[in-house]
Amino acid sequence: MKKILHIIGFVSFVLILGIVFIVVWSTGKMPKTSQQTSYAPTIATSMGIPMGIEMMDQAQQKDMLGNGTSAEDRAKIGPKIIKNGSLTIRVSQLEQKLDELTGLAKDLGGYIDESRISDSGNNRTAFATLRIPSNKFDEGVSAIRKMALVVFDQYTNSEDVTAQFVDLDARLKAAKAEEAQYLEILKRAGSIKDTLEVAARLGEVRSRIEQMEGELRYLRDHTDYATLSVQMTEETSIAAPTRTWKPWETLKQSFQGLIIALQVLIDILIVAATFLIGFLLPILIILGLIAWIIRRLISPS
Repeated sequence: MKKILHIIGFVSFVLILGIVFIVVWSTGKMPKTSQQTSYAPTIATSMGIPMGIEMMDQAQQKDMLGNGTSAEDRAKIGPKIIKNGSLTIRVSQLEQKLDELTGLAKDLGGYIDESRISDSGNNRTAFATLRIPSNKFDEGVSAIRKMALVVFDQYTNSEDVTAQFVDLDARLKAAKAEEAQYLEILKRAGSIKDTLEVAARLGEVRSRIEQMEGELRYLRDHTDYATLSVQMTEETSIAAPTRTWKPWETLKQSFQGLIIALQVLIDILIVAATFLIGFLLPILIILGLIAWIIRRLISPS
């Protein structure tokens, strides 16, 4: 009898242990199931706490983004053109022309972004970068050409970034809408785990927002203001030589030249006389002796 009771007790213990294991296992699996079906793309659920961050993804984001480069969007924003140009010119007065460039930029509603002057002997050059409103770009190029004595080189370039601008603007709006949803989710998060997950996603969204805002600022700056680089070289002027008339000095130099010429002539005569006395005189004496001897031989008397 005791043996039967022991068997029944053991079987009951095994059954109870199995039931507990099944309950614990089922409880451990439930969060994963709910994680896949909660946090719906909409902010509210029947519990009032949206869950399932992973479910707010690509399909809804595509709906929020839409077709960001539609003709209607392009018409609303208008054309976005980045204009750049450069001029290499020769001018007469470097500092004055650099001041004129500064005044030109201000008159057109822009500014000088950078300027410098380089002086290397007779070769003086200046460089300036103008930022002027894009709608005044052609006017600025024409005014600079009028300043130049010679235009060595001119380059202009235009890049249409309207589609890029519209796309960035649409994605930024979608990201801000996503940020607002995550902020609402964060208010309703009921557990630490949910709060941490939402905060992490919110940080990612805000990072993308900052990046897109930076890109939009760059595009706005370069489409609103054109960049025009100007390199100037100064025309070198050759001064005519000047001479002061000094007749007295000229007379003195003439007398000095005459005296020097006479000295040279006398030196030549001295050299010639020395040559005659030292070289020709002995020869003449010898020739005279030979002639005298021959004459004595021919004439016995």
